[in-house]
Amino acid sequence: MKVIQFVPSLESGGVEQGVLEISKALVDAGYESHVVSAGGRLVDQLINEGSYHHHWKLHKKNIFTLRQVKPLARWIEEMKADILHVRSRMPAWIVWKALNKIPKEQRPKLVSTIHGLYSVNFYSAVMSKPQNIITVSNSAYSYLVDNYQNTESKNIKLIYRGVDETEYFTGYKPPSDWLDKWYSEYPETQNHKLLTIAGRISPLKDFERIINLTKDIHDQSNHKVKVLIAGEAKDKHQKYLNHLKKLIHLLNLESDIYFLNFRKDIKNIYAISNIVFNTSNKPESFGRSILEPLSIGIPSIGYNRGGVKEILEELYPYGSVEPNNSKSLLDKSISILNGNNLEIKKNTKFLKSNMCQSTLNFYKEIITC
Repeated sequence: MKVIQFVPSLESGGVEQGVLEISKALVDAGYESHVVSAGGRLVDQLINEGSYHHHWKLHKKNIFTLRQVKPLARWIEEMKADILHVRSRMPAWIVWKALNKIPKEQRPKLVSTIHGLYSVNFYSAVMSKPQNIITVSNSAYSYLVDNYQNTESKNIKLIYRGVDETEYFTGYKPPSDWLDKWYSEYPETQNHKLLTIAGRISPLKDFERIINLTKDIHDQSNHKVKVLIAGEAKDKHQKYLNHLKKLIHLLNLESDIYFLNFRKDIKNIYAISNIVFNTSNKPESFGRSILEPLSIGIPSIGYNRGGVKEILEELYPYGSVEPNNSKSLLDKSISILNGNNLEIKKNTKFLKSNMCQSTLNFYKEIITC
């Protein structure tokens, strides 16, 4: 079996992590794995784990990207793949148009994964076009069938994203050398409670909510807290980052909030945290940034909608709050900091092994149909 996955880039993020995990599962099972992207920091890992990378810039939303339809169609024919798996809208459009230039009997099977609860429009509809569709949560499934006609008759498979149970397990502790390095770099964090939020610096993540929460905890409790914001600001979001820094200055929190940029050691940062947050402005299809800390036993708080709600309902119902309810967010944060409501269920549902095996089985099912 030969599978080609299409993703905009391989820099960072949950979608990209899933691409690497499925790629490695294919290789480990003796299959041929290829990934098409515009490149990024994760390409070396992909290749080192046995997959092939092909550099195509299919992600830019402009007329020039359409010029790649014909050459991509020729390339797809030459590759003679069994499965094409699209994971993002713009690459999906180019792949869809390329496939329509190939005779039906020569076309590989096409699969899409609904990774996001996208705006409902013509552009997003491309993810509903394949006959075979993976949704990463019940929320993603409902989004698909509620917003796009005739999808219920398609071959839709719910496959939850997951973490590696050998890496993310209850009671995980960072190595001592990592701790030594961390506390030498951030000595002020050693005697404070740590609040963490991870994700790209973007207005969608609503970092203002956690900044204001920090001020409220200072004013309404005796807890000394530091906030760790782990994520990078892409070019277009530098303005938003500057806005956050101005708010932090206004609230006199400069010494209490750390911008850590992109971190490869996010698991260790979760492990030293007292609470991890996900306060995205919009519902998310899954919520890896809430699953990972919960899987190692760290209390996590998020809004009770989308995929985050599904994870919290399964593992930590106490961490579920109504969207934009600042009082509930504060009350539950202080309760956890006081040592209450710390019971987290062991994660046996959202596992990488389940995700990989289910995806490979889905590929095989599609090929034999």
